[in-house]
Amino acid sequence: MATIDKNINLLTDFGFKRFFGTEQYKKNLIHFLNAFLSDHIGPVTDIAYRQTEQLGLSDKEKRLVFDVFCSDQDNDRIIVEMQKASQEFLKNRIIAYTSRIISNSLGRGDRRYNIPTVVSIILVDFSVPELAGAGDFVQHVQLKDDRNNIFSEKIAFLLIDLTKFAARKQFEQLSDDRQKWCYAIKNMWRLEDDDIPEEYDIFHELYEECKLSKLTTMEKQEYEKSVLEYEDVKEAMEYHHRMGRTEGFEKGYDLGVEQGFEQGRTEGIRSVIKRMLENNMDLSVIAKVTGLAEDEIQAKIGC
Repeated sequence: MATIDKNINLLTDFGFKRFFGTEQYKKNLIHFLNAFLSDHIGPVTDIAYRQTEQLGLSDKEKRLVFDVFCSDQDNDRIIVEMQKASQEFLKNRIIAYTSRIISNSLGRGDRRYNIPTVVSIILVDFSVPELAGAGDFVQHVQLKDDRNNIFSEKIAFLLIDLTKFAARKQFEQLSDDRQKWCYAIKNMWRLEDDDIPEEYDIFHELYEECKLSKLTTMEKQEYEKSVLEYEDVKEAMEYHHRMGRTEGFEKGYDLGVEQGFEQGRTEGIRSVIKRMLENNMDLSVIAKVTGLAEDEIQAKIGC
């Protein structure tokens, strides 16, 4: 049963896309981008939302769908994604998304390869191994050579770990706008009226706009469906991790720790998929949890 609070959960598809992916609230995205991209593309003064569905050059190429995709006043391209569940091939996915934007931007006969700068920002609601135990919560990635010199400034990735902002704290204790945005996105659903003082203009406005009472009846129904999907993903991921650890440990006795973990993980994924299907979860939700394509999911269970 979905837990409906008085504020919109910005970790849900509905909440994130509404307040960062629509023209009505584009001030939020501009402010967010300026908080994180000052070292990459300079001040963002305006954005234009672009088509989030990216088709391949042929029917054989995978269709990609972004959460938010826009360009700034200098025609730099910016992808913003919210990932609620850990995926085995997350890094490959980030690279694939960025590469598709680059290839689609090339005009026929362009021999100078006049490509735009492409920045991918991925907010994740799970721990990032590279940031585990570290004080920072953002992993910056650029193309560099073995002497740490930048090879190209046309591509940048930012991986943002939201789990580091799960603990309740005073808004005044957050040191900069980067931390304020991460804290607001992670915790908006459970904040109270006095948690964000009025002097924090855009964050206070966001809190007011996120009240469920502002939604129409139809929007509220859409949001409740999104909350159900969000909770399904989180519960399935927890089950997935438990099964993977258990199966891997048991198989490890017979096949060796490394082989057992891998085989156990495979068996665990198959068991998770079977259980989710038995609970009538959509293939699209299962794909988000496992990182597998829908046809791969069907193949694993012999559908």
